Amino acid sequence: MKFLPWLIFVGVLVGACQKKDKAEKSVTKIQLDFVRVDRLFAEAKNVQTIDSLLKKHPEITVGYFQCPPEKIPFLAKDLFSLFQNPALRTFYLQSQEANFYGGDRLERELTAAFQRIFDEFPQTKTPKIRTVFSGFGGLSAEFSAQNMVVTDSLIIIGLDFFMGKKGLYMPPNVYDYQIRKLEPAALVGQVVLQYSAFFNQQNPEDNTLLSDMIWYGKSYAFTKKVLPNVADTLLFGYTKQELAESNAFQGEVWEHFIDQSLLFKKDELTKTKYLGERPKTPEIGPACPGSIGRWLGWVIVNQYMAQNPNINLPKLMANQEANKLFLASGYRGKPRKE
Repeated sequence: MKFLPWLIFVGVLVGACQKKDKAEKSVTKIQLDFVRVDRLFAEAKNVQTIDSLLKKHPEITVGYFQCPPEKIPFLAKDLFSLFQNPALRTFYLQSQEANFYGGDRLERELTAAFQRIFDEFPQTKTPKIRTVFSGFGGLSAEFSAQNMVVTDSLIIIGLDFFMGKKGLYMPPNVYDYQIRKLEPAALVGQVVLQYSAFFNQQNPEDNTLLSDMIWYGKSYAFTKKVLPNVADTLLFGYTKQELAESNAFQGEVWEHFIDQSLLFKKDELTKTKYLGERPKTPEIGPACPGSIGRWLGWVIVNQYMAQNPNINLPKLMANQEANKLFLASGYRGKPRKE
């Protein structure tokens, strides 16, 4: 018993050191370079102001609109006309409502997400983030626009593309099965999902469907780790019913992949059928949702992580051995236990 106080002291000391180490890991707070360029455009009183903004933010001019310097005056005129147009102005004002992108909630959510990424990958340089609103490319078709541009150092988000079903206007060439990933609540998850590609290593010599499935699965695992509360419906773009049925009937899905010897196929047609953006995967069944191979890849990676709790996120993302990961997961088409 006379050694007990010493043991208690050691226990307290070790506990204190562990708390100190944990605290030190989270001491470094990122400073997000975040600019609401959409608001700067909307507040502009004349074309000259927008012209100046475009010159001040070449990352927007070139990176998003793909506008060469000599055409900046034309883009400035186009954007100014956009915000003077009553219908498009109303669309923009809708984006500033609380249920969309009003206030600073978007900045806070993105800051929290990239703080978690930095905590996992402390050598990472946080990218600049810019938001724009262009009415899907302005009043002319001369300049490009898209839902987002993602590089390792710059992320540009077209807020008009992420207004969802309640938005006054829908993005061109977007179908119902795609709109779930373009809801306001889906935006941060989709940004993180796209950004995960810069951490997601893949063997360049492995061109199999399985390798691509695991790559997608790791991207989803990355996003779920950074945003544990993101809804799967917003991440995968599936309805709740499609998620439930995919989970319940994954044995049949897996059986199809095995019976058709799909895992090690390398042709792009096969990959498109099971990984590409499609409303359904009729090869499996009329109710099977599209991109089912991506979802199945996530199920495999999810089971791998459950079987190997010592594997952290950086180790997972650095793993290029898709087949070894698959074998280590022990996955054979059994439903996940919730």
